[in-house]
Amino acid sequence: MALGAASPASDCNPLPGWETVAQAADGKFLIFGESHGTAESPAAVAEYICAISETRSVLLAIEFNATSDDAFREVWNGPHEGFRERMIKTVGEWTGREDGVASVAMLDMLERLHALKSAGRDIDITSFNGSKNETQRRALASLPAQEPHEASQALNIRAAADRGKYDQVVVLVGELHSRQSAVSMGGEPFRPMAAILDAETNVVSLYMIHGPGETWSCQLAIDPEDMPPPGTPITDDMIACAAHPTPANHAGDRAPGFHLIDGENALPDFDGVFHVGPVTASPPASSADPV
Repeated sequence: MALGAASPASDCNPLPGWETVAQAADGKFLIFGESHGTAESPAAVAEYICAISETRSVLLAIEFNATSDDAFREVWNGPHEGFRERMIKTVGEWTGREDGVASVAMLDMLERLHALKSAGRDIDITSFNGSKNETQRRALASLPAQEPHEASQALNIRAAADRGKYDQVVVLVGELHSRQSAVSMGGEPFRPMAAILDAETNVVSLYMIHGPGETWSCQLAIDPEDMPPPGTPITDDMIACAAHPTPANHAGDRAPGFHLIDGENALPDFDGVFHVGPVTASPPASSADPV
């Protein structure tokens, strides 16, 4: 379900099952744990927010640097005419970031939702990734492994939520951060962002499942036998940021849509899934035709 930037703002096309998720997520943090670099994931989030914002106030939290938050909100609070151009020029992360986050699809999502805001919907935005300042970085530095980063994300999202009165806070983030229990990546366990949020506030976290296709991502572009010795840095020329093929990441015949899962089939880290179907790679917004 790729999003067309020219879609009429008033016509929402959410994935099936959205009403059940919307009811479960009212008053909570709804976290979409995505695979970066697809057209379908941001489109699914845009259409979900389109649907719920007909009757609810919404804060959208995106995985851009917390230090960019003021710039994002400056553009967000401006007129819709010229939105796309101002977003790229005002927020530096749109230029040169090729990891699948600052994608054409992400920019399309924001443009779509800003059109709704300009038409009267109560939709706000925040960016939350990483420490917002040195004081926060130092305060969290003693946490284990990657947890300082995860805790920064959680604190920044909660602080943004506290700025307003929102019926739902919708978070679009990489899958690792959306898990609700501790993670170990070969070292000391740490709590992901969703687990930290869930310790104080109810969270509904959804895992993205998809069919085969392509994602835009940065992957090693060298053969295993050409890998540098252990301890040697990986250089830029060893990485290829491009559209890469990906298989389906699930088994079974579950239909595209939202699915809350509990009981004996409950997932260990998630409350359910959002199934977007086959995926299409979305390149960096900076590589697209000039806007």
